[in-house]
Amino acid sequence: MPAYVLLAALAVIVVLLTVVAIVAKAVVAKARPEDLQHILPGLGQVLAALALFLPWGRGTRGQAVAPPVVVRSERRGGRRRG
Repeated sequence: MPAYVLLAALAVIVVLLTVVAIVAKAVVAKARPEDLQHILPGLGQVLAALALFLPWGRGTRGQAVAPPVVVRSERRGGRRRG
């Protein structure tokens, strides 16, 4: 593979990472502190999706956020007779 192809690929990767860093910094800077708990998981999903463009990011597809866990509460007072 010619050296200019590798250099071009490296330049594209650096530019993508720079754009992602600038956008992420702007989003976090403009967000209110109480909204960060909702913004950061979404930003993490965007970053996980963009990581698939990197050569070493192939084959890591999956959920960026774990699915919610269902918690069943126990009934108090025992079984109902009827």
